[in-house]
Amino acid sequence: MYIPPSTLIFLVFTYLLFLLSVDWALNADGAWYRPFIICFAVIALAAWAYREQNADEL
Repeated sequence: MYIPPSTLIFLVFTYLLFLLSVDWALNADGAWYRPFIICFAVIALAAWAYREQNADEL
């Protein structure tokens, strides 16, 4: 099974980010927008990883 490098990077980053930030994001004393920061970072990394694939399809 072939997994494109950009997809593999995205999956590894998501897994590591989840493990490292669960306590930080779900801290009761923290700000309400903390989980949204994590989601934005994951979306930004995915967009950055797929930028080269979109350019090759033109």
